[in-house]
Amino acid sequence: MSPNARELGGIFRETKIGNALKMRDKENMLFSADENKFRAELRDFLERKDAKKIEHEIYERDFYPREHYEKLGEEGFLAPVLPVKYGGRGKLVYEVILAEELGAACVPLAWIYSTSSYVYATIARHGSEEQKRRYLPALKKGANIGAIAITEPEAGSDVMRIKTRAELKGGTYVIKGEKRNITNGSKADILLVWAITNPGVDPVEGMSAFIVEPKAGMSETGFEVIEDYKLLGGFPGTVNSHLLFDEMCVPGENILGGTNEGAKIMFDELSIERTLYAAMLVGEARPVLELAVKYSMKREQFGTSISRFEGISFKIADMVTRLEAAKLMVYHTARLIDGGFDAEKESAMSKLLASEAFYEVAHSTVQILGGRGLSDEYPAEWAFRMARLSMIPAGTNEIMRFIVQREVYKEQKGKEEE
Repeated sequence: MSPNARELGGIFRETKIGNALKMRDKENMLFSADENKFRAELRDFLERKDAKKIEHEIYERDFYPREHYEKLGEEGFLAPVLPVKYGGRGKLVYEVILAEELGAACVPLAWIYSTSSYVYATIARHGSEEQKRRYLPALKKGANIGAIAITEPEAGSDVMRIKTRAELKGGTYVIKGEKRNITNGSKADILLVWAITNPGVDPVEGMSAFIVEPKAGMSETGFEVIEDYKLLGGFPGTVNSHLLFDEMCVPGENILGGTNEGAKIMFDELSIERTLYAAMLVGEARPVLELAVKYSMKREQFGTSISRFEGISFKIADMVTRLEAAKLMVYHTARLIDGGFDAEKESAMSKLLASEAFYEVAHSTVQILGGRGLSDEYPAEWAFRMARLSMIPAGTNEIMRFIVQREVYKEQKGKEEE
């Protein structure tokens, strides 16, 4: 007996999110009662809104699901990391739960969220009170979408090579340069833009971050979307942009955290970005793994279910183990950040583990499905492409390994000097 496409091929739009490798009581013990309640309410909302059906519609029609993202805000699920006074819960772990569940439920919504969350978390931690009052409410409601503008054509992993400049002229900063590979770039209401404000010193000491509103008089402000382009593994409905700042004027009060504080802000917030991105990848891998398990139980060869062959079942064992390890690392990192600890090493480990676990899950799922895994009859082939993409955003896996080894040697040197 062979499973058919109608039965399994639509698993992403038919699977009940709460049933996708459903959490057991022994897993619930890792979270507080309120955290479990938040997850349960979020899953219930995503199921009632039929997020998997939305995901399938976006895959078929390739539209930007802004209105669906806004509903998350209307229901109060967005921005739980914000301080209580701004309507949040004040803890990153809730944000990680949100990232994981969105990744499992609807990939394009998760990608919109991935950079918006960085924007509101950064403003909450480094913005002035006036900036918080002005920008956080709309970001929390989902009425505004955020994007991070750091990467440039000649500055990827080496972020200190950015060439974008911001010159202060009579109380206004004039920004000139370009940014590339910017998720949500052409759709964003709020951009966090990094630029050099003091070219005479090391970029670590001469870089600043700005809150930019590109849709406020687009052509008049010297802002241009050069191109939105598709990526290997980029899900339909997601946007990746090349942006031009041609002497765009930004009010002086829109500088974030103070002049020449940009590098400090960037490095401080990258741990949060990587942790949330890793959580999203853990979520994206969940339904892919479930597809492999269900298919292997139904597919028969040589007179029996292929799940009875160790060549298949051991793949499942490895997939589950690596994904669970990545998930635990992600939540461990979130707890460290919530506790006020530096988590640069742990966030790099989280992103590294999650992306490589996702890749193994997707790769093995294609292998388990065999020829069907290569066709668009099942979602395995595009999950494989998404998993390959995941090893580059939020810092390449090579950079993640560099950070981990650097921190390990730094810790050892500190021990020896005590």
